[in-house]
Amino acid sequence: MSGNSKCPVCQSCGMPFDEAHLEYLAKEADGSDSVYCTYCYKDGAFLDADATVGDVVEMGVPHLAQKIGEQAARKQLSEFVPTLARWKG
Repeated sequence: MSGNSKCPVCQSCGMPFDEAHLEYLAKEADGSDSVYCTYCYKDGAFLDADATVGDVVEMGVPHLAQKIGEQAARKQLSEFVPTLARWKG
């Protein structure tokens, strides 16, 4: 789940930008690629500017739970999401 140069992740929710998810890479207001996904960001702004780390974790749990189970997904996301750029500042 951690990002790396081969597969960067959304810096808000952690969605991997692998080949299956490249279409979800958001754009900045100037049209350049963002570091965020289209679920979190559009045209240079967060879709839910008031979202908290907890909100984003809960948004991701159902998706990751399909692979590793709900409890493991919640634990992993609770540890990983706070390390992303949006939440560090």
